[in-house]
Amino acid sequence: MIWKTNSHLFTATVCQHTGRTCPAVQRMAEKLSQAMMASKPITSGDFEIEGSSVLKHCPMECPAKFTASHDRIRIFCGVTPEAETEGLNRFADALFDPNPNPLALTQFERPCAIAEAVPVTVRQPSEHHAAI
Repeated sequence: MIWKTNSHLFTATVCQHTGRTCPAVQRMAEKLSQAMMASKPITSGDFEIEGSSVLKHCPMECPAKFTASHDRIRIFCGVTPEAETEGLNRFADALFDPNPNPLALTQFERPCAIAEAVPVTVRQPSEHHAAI
C-alpha cells in the first residue's frame, strides 16, 4: 500500500498473517513521521531514534521494531526487540530501494510486514515508485 501526507510518502507491505496491510502499522508510521517532523527544528540532521513496541490494534498483536531518522522511518512487524537492524534494513532495501544491493544469504528474523516513510521531495516519488 502506498499513501502520502504533506510531509511523507509511505509504503507498507502486506502482512504475512492477515494477507492485508495492517492499520496499526500504518498509524504508527504516521505518528512517527509527525514526531520526526516536530523534532526537526531542535535536532541535528543525524538525529535517530530506535525502539520497539507492541501493535495492540493489530489482530496478531505483533511486536514491532522501528528506526526513525529525518531521512527515513522503517517499522518491522513480527520481530523481537533483539532483531538485528542491519539485516532487517538489507531486506527492506531489497523491497523498497529502486537500486538495491543483492541480499546476502545471512540469517535474520524475517518480518511479517514492513512499513517505510520517506520525506516528500520534488523528485523522490517517481523514483520511489519505480521499485514497487
